[in-house]
Formats: sequence, C-alpha cells, structure tokens
Amino acid sequence: MSTQSQQPESRKRTAAEIEADLRRRREELTRTVDEISDRVDPRRQAQAAADKGRAFVDDVKAGEPRAVQIAAGVAAAVAGVLGLAILRRNR
Repeated sequence: MSTQSQQPESRKRTAAEIEADLRRRREELTRTVDEISDRVDPRRQAQAAADKGRAFVDDVKAGEPRAVQIAAGVAAAVAGVLGLAILRRNR
C-alpha cells in the first residue's frame, strides 16, 4: 500500500489566497502584540490597581461582608506588626 493514496491531494493556492492569508495573520499578530503591550504597560497596570482599590473601598463603605472582613484582617495585621516593632524597640 502506498502512503500517497491515503493523503489528500493538496491544491496550489493562488496569489490572492496567499495574500489574504498573510493579511489575516498580520492582523491577528497586531491584535496579539497590542494585547500583550496593554498587559505589561506600567501605566495601565497602575490604573487597574487604582481602580481595584477604589472598588474595594466602595465595597467596604457599602458594608460588603467579605470586603469588611478583609479590611479588618489587614488592619489587625498592621496593628500586630506595629505592636511588635514597638516592643522590639523598647527592649
């Protein structure tokens, strides 16, 4: 048995098909590069972090239970670290 008979015949693409394929691939690559550059842009990351922080503060102000618990946990941790720092300093 020949392996050639099992493979589908491939037809030659026209120049227009190749150009259309290249154009589509360039557009996909451009979108991908733009998405990556947006993800690693420090200004965009800082803005996203600020937006998340504002949303968290809004959730705490609104009394969202999970946000309040997180804020309380952070406050307790900060108080604990400050307390330990004061104790070590006074020794």
